[in-house]
Formats: sequence, structure tokens, C-alpha cells
Amino acid sequence: MIVHILPPSATFKAVRYNTNKVDRNKGELMKVAGFGVLGAMENVRPDDYKNFLQAQSALNKRVRFPQLHAVISAKGKTHNKEQLTEIATQWLAAMGYGKQPYLIIYHKDTANSHVHIVTTRIDEKGKKISSGFEHIRAVNSLNGIMGLDEKHSAAHDMAEALKYSCTTKAQLLTVLDSKGYTLKEDGTVYEVIKFGVLQGKLELADIDKVLAAKRDDEQRRKQLKAIFYKYAASPDYLKTKFGIELIFHASPGKPPYGYTVIDHAQKFVFKGGEIMPLKKLLNKEAQPEPKVKSSKSKISKPTTAQRAYYYTLLRAAMFNYPDLRQGLAALSLRLVKNDNGFFLNDLGTKSYWNVADILSQEDYGKLSKTFDEEVNKTEKPQDHIPDIFIASDIDDEAIHGRNRKRKKKARTNSR
Repeated sequence: MIVHILPPSATFKAVRYNTNKVDRNKGELMKVAGFGVLGAMENVRPDDYKNFLQAQSALNKRVRFPQLHAVISAKGKTHNKEQLTEIATQWLAAMGYGKQPYLIIYHKDTANSHVHIVTTRIDEKGKKISSGFEHIRAVNSLNGIMGLDEKHSAAHDMAEALKYSCTTKAQLLTVLDSKGYTLKEDGTVYEVIKFGVLQGKLELADIDKVLAAKRDDEQRRKQLKAIFYKYAASPDYLKTKFGIELIFHASPGKPPYGYTVIDHAQKFVFKGGEIMPLKKLLNKEAQPEPKVKSSKSKISKPTTAQRAYYYTLLRAAMFNYPDLRQGLAALSLRLVKNDNGFFLNDLGTKSYWNVADILSQEDYGKLSKTFDEEVNKTEKPQDHIPDIFIASDIDDEAIHGRNRKRKKKARTNSR
């Protein structure tokens, strides 16, 4: 179970985005609370909810971005819509929004069941609800609702990491890094940090024991080579089908120079080059889209090979550079954003790709958070996509809204 707070907005566009999902039978309005007289009315319009939220938010003009838009997602179909709605209700209360006007909308158009939450950060007296350490509190609140003991989970993850056969200390630490932990060396131990909190400590002596007990890996390396030659163009399939995870490494301002293979199925960690050279991995059945001759950029669904290619580059930009901006610049990529989400611009081919078609839901959430943090840090306006033509194989309603009149210049709706 994960929770993600989406980028803020001044105009409550999330209301229209979610009600559009309901209109297209891709979502269901599960709960409406705190909207006063609207609760007793029939045939309430999306704009009615939006106007109510804006009116309450206007009580505090110092807050520029009053919308709170969050997503709570379960793995697969482990939780149904009623369970997710109850979890979302408890989460809102834990975060201080229990008495706020809010909408909870269930989305049923992805592999992972999830609900969206839309509310305002301003209460009925004009006071802003605290946003201090919001992302950490969001995770901790959800963990508390789910009965997850973070330190117990960290202890389990550390114990599992020590079962992997590795050649170097760095390889073993990569196993924990892949699970979202930050490792900080302190004398004879590594501090294991997650959610901004120290969760436990890993003794260097225990790591040395793992390295000394390294198992023979020749047969497994041969098996992985055979798997890579067939499925290297599909990293997601490698992970879901075979339990194989790829972690890329890069120096600041430079493209990836190598990668690590984490074999969760057999508990081995390999230097990527032992399985397949990085250059071959990045280019195996995966070439960039030819240059677009039109003056307008075209967005279309990527092929499996194209998805693998940009998946590899995007993850490298996100995780292997000091910050996202440096990663994108080093790889000749540009990330642009509008009301419909994130789009990747390959500066070499002048092509655009919908990031939602490339990254997993979890990685997309991480990208959104990182992008938002960097934009706020630099206080620069977010990029927008100029003159984009939406290909016919994209869900046009999802981008433009229903019944939009066609014009020469594409525009977005007010979701």
C-alpha cells in the first residue's frame, strides 16, 4: 500500500479530472463529505464541488496552492473499493483533514486498485492545515492505519539482504537501496534510513561474512544471460516474471556507465556487465523514434522496445545523478508537464512520449515528487508542451475532455 501527494494546484483541477473518470466509467465516486448543503442536493455538478472548495480556500489568500490531491494505491487487487475508501477516510483524519470537504474517487482503469482524494488545505475558519513534513507524515499515517511496524519491516529487509550472494559491499547495499532505504556509514555500522527516520543499523562485520560466504554463481549467470537475450527489452517483465531488478549507475553529468543486476529469485547480485554489456542492454531491439518531420510533435504509444529504451534512460536520470535536472541534461532529455501529466522530450529525435506509458505507477509517483521538489526549490515556472498533436491511439478524451471542439491548436481541458 502506498500513498502519494500529487503536485499542488490553485484551481482544483483534480475535481474535473476525477469526475471525467466517472463519466467515462473508469472511476466511481465513493464518498462526498463536508460539502454542507450540497450533500442534500441531487444532480450536483463537478463545478459545484469545485466552487465550494474555491470559496472555502478564498478565506486564506496567503495560500497560493490550496488543493490537496492524493492517491492511495494497493498492490494489484488486494483491496476493493470499499476497503480503499475506508483507508482513505482514516488517512484524511490522521493528516488533519477529517472535517474538511473532500471527495474520494475509486479508479478502476489500472492494474493496481487505487483511490484519489481531493480536498482543500484551508479549513472553514480560514486556517491552513499544517503541511510540515507532509510526505513523511503521509507515509507514516498510512503505515499506522495498515498496522505496519516500520522498524520491524526494516529489520526483516536487512536480514533478507544478508541472504544475497555478493562480490562487493556496494552490491549488498544496492539490495537495500532498491527497497527505498538510504545507507549512511558510521564507524563499524551502516545506518539504515527510510521515511527520513533511522530504522536500524547494519554491522559491517555481518556484511563481511556475506562476502566471505559467496556462492558459486556460474550456472545462474548462464541462465540470466539466456533470459536477458530474450527479455532485456522488457525490464518490467524481467522483474515481475523472473524477479530480476536492474539498478543503473552514473557519474554526475554523464550517462550511465554501468548497472547492477539484483536476482531476487535466487538471491544473487551481479555486476551487469557479467550478464550483458550496458550498450547492448540499452540498444537491444530498442532504437529511438526517427525524427518527426512535422513541425508539431506527435505523441503515440511506444513499442515494447521504445518503452524499454526510455524506461532505462528515465530511471537513470531519476536515480543516478545528483538531481533530476542534471540527469535529464546529460542524457539529452527534457521533461515537460501540463495538466495531463508528464511528457518526455527526446531532444535528439525531437519526439515526445507520455511518461505514464513508460514508467510504472510507483516510479511515476517518484518522478512527480522529485520534479515538484526541484521546481519549488528553484522557484522557476514549470514547462508546458507547445503545439502537441495527440495521435489517434491515445485516449483523446483523457487528454482533452469530452465533446471538445477541434481547433488548429491543441489545448488541454481544466482537469
